[in-house]
Amino acid sequence: MPRTVSATKSEATERAALRRRVKQFYRRFNEADWDGCFALVDPELTRRRKVNLNAYSERMREFKNAYGDVRLRWIDLSLHLHGAPRQGDARPFAYAYLLWQDDTHQFHLFRERWVKDEGKWFTRVAGLVPDRSAGG
Repeated sequence: MPRTVSATKSEATERAALRRRVKQFYRRFNEADWDGCFALVDPELTRRRKVNLNAYSERMREFKNAYGDVRLRWIDLSLHLHGAPRQGDARPFAYAYLLWQDDTHQFHLFRERWVKDEGKWFTRVAGLVPDRSAGG
């Protein structure tokens, strides 16, 4: 029984830490702090140069110009603290489901993958792209 309580506390701690990181990311987004957002991108992506700051900043700026601020209304987290070694990445990960409103009060849903690297949570989202098909 103590093992279950310990696991529950650990999961609750991780859930709280991830929720803070998600909110921190979108607070930086709303402030147009692209360097700050980029600092929360998975270090594995930036180390391997899969994402660079200039292109990332431009994508984020375009998204913000199209939608305005991201006002988070609901966050649901699906934690996978033992990683997914069969997918080639054994790091703990999570899916964050975010219901948000734009400047015109329209609702949107993001599903984001976050990974834990050296004790901190990072997003795997390499930039946001406006939905041009919806007239956004």
